[in-house]
This record gives sequence, C-alpha cells and structure tokens, in this order.
Amino acid sequence: MIRFILNNQNISTEMPNGMTVLDFVRYRRNLKGTKIGCREGDCGACTILVGELLEGRVRYRTMTSCLMPLANAAGKHIVTIEGLNREGGSLTPVQQAVV
Repeated sequence: MIRFILNNQNISTEMPNGMTVLDFVRYRRNLKGTKIGCREGDCGACTILVGELLEGRVRYRTMTSCLMPLANAAGKHIVTIEGLNREGGSLTPVQQAVV
C-alpha cells in the first residue's frame, strides 16, 4: 500500500510501485494539467512539486513525474498544477501561463 498526499487529498493505493506518478495522476485521478511530453524527463511538461519533511520542515522541490515511480511518492506531498488553486477558483499566474 502506497500512502501520500496528492494536492490536499490523502491517497492510499495498491497500484503497481513502478507506475509513474504521471500516469497515476492523469489516468487514475483524472488530473490532466500534468502533461505528457517526452517521457524522458527533459521537456518539463510533467513537472510537479514534491514536498518532503526534512529537518522538521516540509521542503518542496520540482520533479519530472514521468520518471518518478509511484512508490517514491510514499509519505510525501505531491502537488500538481490543479493543487495550486486560489480560493474562489481563479487561476494563479502559473496556471494562466500553462493554459
């Protein structure tokens, strides 16, 4: 069982450990903002934020979700473009640039 937070939702899944985070968010959670590009980690279309508790603080870094196995999400906070919403539903400048 793999457990993590996706945007603001607790996730528990028994999907294969080797499934990519990209495929999980797009095909299992229907979050289409994380795009499929090169599937080699070069283009950045699939970039997500990954938060991890380090030294008592959550630290975020960008990752290419096409290369990240789902098992590596365990215990982390995964943030897709959909997770950057403002209250009221208006788009952030980052979201506007992607759309």
